[in-house]
Amino acid sequence: MHSKAEELLIKKNIKITANRLLVLEVFLKKEYALSLADIEAELPWADRATLFRSLKTFEQKALIHHIDDGGKAGKYALCSENCEVSHHSIHPHFHCESCGKTLCLPAQDILISHLPSDFQVNSYSLVINGLCSECRTE
Repeated sequence: MHSKAEELLIKKNIKITANRLLVLEVFLKKEYALSLADIEAELPWADRATLFRSLKTFEQKALIHHIDDGGKAGKYALCSENCEVSHHSIHPHFHCESCGKTLCLPAQDILISHLPSDFQVNSYSLVINGLCSECRTE
């Protein structure tokens, strides 16, 4: 019987290594996006270059996606189960201005209007900034 982390790596055709399992288990424990520094804090004995390579492999195989939430460092979050390399799920994110957590929001239609007709959109992102429910009640 495989662990959840092992099952995800197998499903995405990613070679199972001890380091990749540890990194993925960090993502599975959190409900919000993580920066490289966040992962280093969870795995202080791990080599930074090895962690970064794991993140890049996960991103290339659509296991995680990169989020630019306006902070100093990008963050990564687990992709949805049906995400594919050729088309990462397009969905908005919420960034809490108090605690710094960034969360994936459910996929939804985002209307982009008034774009000049001679422009070509290759990708886009939407980050909503505000206070999460925990910070709002403090």
